[in-house]
Amino acid sequence: MEYKLLAADMDGTALNDNKNLGERTVKAMERAIASGKTVLFSTGRSISLVKPYIDMVHGMRYAVTASGASVLDLETGEKLLHKAIDPETVKYIIAQASGRYVMPVMFINDKSYGSRWCVDHCADFGLDTYGPIYRRHMNIADDVFAMYMENPEPVEKFNLFFANDYEAAEVLEKLRELPLTFTCVTDSSLEINASGVSKAEGLKTLCARLAIEPAECIAVGDSENDEPMLKLCGLSAATANATDKVKAMADVLAPDCNNDPVAQIIDEYLLA
Repeated sequence: MEYKLLAADMDGTALNDNKNLGERTVKAMERAIASGKTVLFSTGRSISLVKPYIDMVHGMRYAVTASGASVLDLETGEKLLHKAIDPETVKYIIAQASGRYVMPVMFINDKSYGSRWCVDHCADFGLDTYGPIYRRHMNIADDVFAMYMENPEPVEKFNLFFANDYEAAEVLEKLRELPLTFTCVTDSSLEINASGVSKAEGLKTLCARLAIEPAECIAVGDSENDEPMLKLCGLSAATANATDKVKAMADVLAPDCNNDPVAQIIDEYLLA
């Protein structure tokens, strides 16, 4: 099988534990793109938190962001897909999360928004490595919930990071019956999208645009929100630091995220 496209998750996959994109990975991506392959990030991040890394890879044109809620052509600025949570549902989510010790991050119109106090206390929510990224690339409000209520808009993705597991479980129980997609990357976090959103659906949209079959694609990932994409693609690769479930479902295993797993998969499979 000749593979034409590789979609790589970012956190825990293409990025190392320090949230850096390794030089070997950058060079492998650029070699693949120069040879005519499509290489992209397929990530839970908003484009504002992805763009600094895309700028490191010459020729990268497409991105699947917000866990599949948004698919972008970076060359033309066209949104190939945009699927968001309606404002009334967002208000209900806010009502359930308000008053709890929680760090909310909202993706609106491809930008990320958070509260100032939370960004200054990322470590309380297990997000200490994200602090510098958020400060540089996130739109920070005094109170992101209050900001939203003043100007409600559709939200591509709503992340709730709790300081403990039980509050995350309580909020999930209150939201479970709504027409939403939930991903729990950790027991103390919720990633919320509109119904039917996944990295797989985002990748299907891009494949249709490029006339590429999913069987001609490679996906590389490590966690729950990567599972639909891994199932979709002709070749699935899991990093050594992936969850047990992801490793069990993958066709091949790659090194951990600190040892350029995406570069290895590009060299061994995409450019073979």
